[in-house]
Amino acid sequence: MTTIVAAQLTRAGRFLRSPMFPIFMIVFVDVLGVGITLPVLPLYAQNLFEASATQVSLLQSAYFAAQFLAAPYLGRLSDRVGRRPVLILSQSGTCLSLLLSGLASSLPFLYLARLVDGVTGGNISVAQAYLSDITDEHNRARGLGVVNAAFGTGFVFGPAFGALAAAQFGPRVPFFLAAGVSLVTILLSTFLLPESLTPEKRQAAEARRAGRARMNNLALLRLPGMALLLAVAFGGQFSFFSFQSTYVLWAERVMFAGHDPRFVQQAVGAVLTFVGLCGIVTQFWLVGPLVRRFGEKGLVTGGNLASGLAWVLMAALPVAAINLPAIPLLAVGRGVMAPALIALVTYAAPPDQRGQAIGLAESIQGMGRILGPIVGGLAFQYLHPTAPMVVAVLLSALTFIGTFKMRGRRPAPTTSPA
Repeated sequence: MTTIVAAQLTRAGRFLRSPMFPIFMIVFVDVLGVGITLPVLPLYAQNLFEASATQVSLLQSAYFAAQFLAAPYLGRLSDRVGRRPVLILSQSGTCLSLLLSGLASSLPFLYLARLVDGVTGGNISVAQAYLSDITDEHNRARGLGVVNAAFGTGFVFGPAFGALAAAQFGPRVPFFLAAGVSLVTILLSTFLLPESLTPEKRQAAEARRAGRARMNNLALLRLPGMALLLAVAFGGQFSFFSFQSTYVLWAERVMFAGHDPRFVQQAVGAVLTFVGLCGIVTQFWLVGPLVRRFGEKGLVTGGNLASGLAWVLMAALPVAAINLPAIPLLAVGRGVMAPALIALVTYAAPPDQRGQAIGLAESIQGMGRILGPIVGGLAFQYLHPTAPMVVAVLLSALTFIGTFKMRGRRPAPTTSPA
């Protein structure tokens, strides 16, 4: 027992001294800051600035649209100048956005804040690139797991803390608290994070890129099974964000009708914290055994089915007692589907084009994150508060049908010559 404890302490010490620790803290604090505002922003926009459901959902679409356009440039910029300066730039944009949100005097200020955050919003993707720089192929998956762990942990504490702060001190305070938290990540990057992409590495990478022909995304789309995989990826993001963008408004209007807005914020904060806990359990304990048992295609199909059933339960029985069991169904479904789908994309692509295939999948999913909130907001405002869930159910059903046509074959393992 003593030996096991000593080994764990040794591993923990190595982690605290490694560059992975600042990256963990950067992602954790960044997600914590975002999570603080999740249960607050929709009601903040609605109650202080009389925003409609469509205008509230467009706040989210504006962020994802700006991120969709800017993220590739931030990635290329980090290749040229290094990861650390881009991380600091991105975190500074987040901090400024949160301050603008807290100081907003009108709805256009909120849109400006979301656009600023989206344009500079490359923290997590650049953090993943940083970890790719400092890990080899044998431990890269484990290294990238640091980002998932930090993301899940930040999402557990952020919504609960934000809802409590809003209920106790008013709806503007969580934005200032989140800005303070974001300032911590800037300090971590400035003083604790060494550059992973040295000038020598950047020069070598540039030389390799110069000698390689540019790849065509259309050629990737024509690969067997790739177009269907990307359609499933788009459908999954579209359906989730059409629901997620109006969830707080739906909870206030339907599930907690008649309750004080402070109670609604606290209740939704608790729900989002529960989602984060389910996500951590899924990533750490469920994905590995489930993918070994059912394979990636099985996880995409099952995850899609679980998400669809969760939305059916929420829409048909909008009471807290029913919604609480539906939440882990949704969280687990989403949690197992996302990594399995990306794995299938890499299996469909040639080995030397897997990075580009993942980038293409991220772009397609980004379109789902942009269009989903727009459709969800319009459906909420002009049809019925539950309409976004109906949209999610219908699109999830179409995506579920599409999963049966997907290719689920892994590439044959390569063996080194004896």
